Amino acid sequence: MNNDLVIRQATLDDIDDLAAMFNEYRQFYRQPDNLEQSKTFLQQRLEAEESIAFIASHQQQPSGFVHLYPTYSSVHLKKIWILNDLYVRSTARRKGVGFGLLDAAKTMAKETGALCLKASSAQNNFTSQQVYEAKGYQRDRQFFHYVLPLMH
Repeated sequence: MNNDLVIRQATLDDIDDLAAMFNEYRQFYRQPDNLEQSKTFLQQRLEAEESIAFIASHQQQPSGFVHLYPTYSSVHLKKIWILNDLYVRSTARRKGVGFGLLDAAKTMAKETGALCLKASSAQNNFTSQQVYEAKGYQRDRQFFHYVLPLMH
């Protein structure tokens, strides 16, 4: 691994750096800038142990994060981790940060006895699709996934 890259599980001590990147990530998906709401959301998830995040620092600068939620497979009687959010700041792209974050998520999933990691990508986000596929993720060809919108 790149010696300038450090990846570790985020704690509440990381909330300011994590929230800043999470806010940037949300803006990428055309959500309004709201740092305080981003911070509150992440703090609630981490305090309640409803999610796990890993934070990456490249050259001692906060550079990216991955945010995962647990769910379960009733059929297989196993945990599944949903890789819900993956973000790398533009200044740290193509420096191994995204791959490092995906590796950390994979290691954690294996350590918790998970069946698999699940990730989704916008159909037109070819960059993220290439990253996932380069790390061994496979496109689901067995199931269609449906969404029932409840908010407009």
